Amino acid sequence: MREAAGAERVAYWGNAYLASTRQSYHCALGFFSERDFYTAYSYLFISFNNLYCLLGRFDGGEPSKIRAAVNRIPRDKIDDIYTARYAHLIEALNDGIPVQFSAGPDSGVLSGGVINMRDYFLGKDATKCIAHVHQVAPASGPAEEKRKTMEEVAAVLLYTVRNNQFHAFKAPNQPLDERTLENAYCLLLPIVTALLPLAERTVDEAVIGPSHLSS
Repeated sequence: MREAAGAERVAYWGNAYLASTRQSYHCALGFFSERDFYTAYSYLFISFNNLYCLLGRFDGGEPSKIRAAVNRIPRDKIDDIYTARYAHLIEALNDGIPVQFSAGPDSGVLSGGVINMRDYFLGKDATKCIAHVHQVAPASGPAEEKRKTMEEVAAVLLYTVRNNQFHAFKAPNQPLDERTLENAYCLLLPIVTALLPLAERTVDEAVIGPSHLSS
């Protein structure tokens, strides 16, 4: 029953979501070329949000839909995406000491990773505001280990960065966020690029049926 309802939603909303996805994707590329990383990442995550909603058939919580979408990326694409440079970007975003803790009342906090600024500015302890991927596969590792890392990076690190953009001390060209947003964009872009054709096929199948596509 839920599967049928999901297919109906994809058939009804799919083309509108794809149009928004493509438009936002091209906006993201343009703003990134202008080094406006805040706006570029905002548009890129809009594209990503559309894609994981479509591929998840609008069912489930956000992190679960994100993991399910990344799980559908073809194996050969995982190896293409997860290079040594990609692993380095994960490490920088996952383990770097946050710039926000380099001065002020929380300077010296020994924690790495992306800060959940929403929780932080609501008064929670800084060490409880870390979004961290605990197991990061090496670039030389098996494709499925790298896929698992990518699922967690997207559902934990990249999703947290997106949430942080809409809370507390956030605006374009803020020095505290520039490196985080640039790295996050570079991690998300190949995921979005790989998911777009999968979403297009999902919408086509929901609209006209898989039997017509294969004939």
